[in-house]
Amino acid sequence: MVTNGDRRTRLTIEGVAPILLDKDIMTARRANSPAKRIYLAIQRMYTGRRSREDFATYLRLSREILAAMPDMQPFIDALNKRILTGDLYKALKEASKLVAYEEDRLTMNYAAQAYAKVANETAPPRELEAILLLKAAARLQAVHDAWPEKSPEFNDALLYNRKLWTVLLDSVNRDDNQLPKPVRNNLVQLGMFVMNETFAAMTKPTLNQLKAMIKVNRGIAAGLRGRA
Repeated sequence: MVTNGDRRTRLTIEGVAPILLDKDIMTARRANSPAKRIYLAIQRMYTGRRSREDFATYLRLSREILAAMPDMQPFIDALNKRILTGDLYKALKEASKLVAYEEDRLTMNYAAQAYAKVANETAPPRELEAILLLKAAARLQAVHDAWPEKSPEFNDALLYNRKLWTVLLDSVNRDDNQLPKPVRNNLVQLGMFVMNETFAAMTKPTLNQLKAMIKVNRGIAAGLRGRA
């Protein structure tokens, strides 16, 4: 272990050895969620502890998390690519994104509950959904209008839209959702399309991706208002 003193310094590490910053270390006590346990398994593979056992643990945990949350597939695909090529340090970086997404999803579950309460108390659910979709479309439109410059709002607009669709998909998949099944199936397909476009835009953004997401949001909002 190397600890910083009271003066700034520069360290050069020679040779091949697994190195982790303190903030990147996952302990068994902190690994209290599926994504964090995946991170811990990869960390152990990286540091050389029980590599085969931890790889088997990783495979089991990745299957379990995908069964419960299929929307995490892009993160697991990225992890598999890094692990199979032996780049375990970068696999840890990908795992940190998985942990962040899981935490974000948990926050969105709480947000969905609050959203349902507000919808019941203030406005018809369909109208509220339409308003939020139009708000997300407006934020994406602002990014679109600033193209080709990357607007400071770019990441926030994508994140807001992704969070909103996470809530909508959760609502559509509930047993008590009263929308007709064909409509629900169409919304799920559109939601997965939006998610895929969002993930693609986070790495290699294009103008067409923004146009497609804006069009979907506005189209769904118009349909919801027509049913309200």
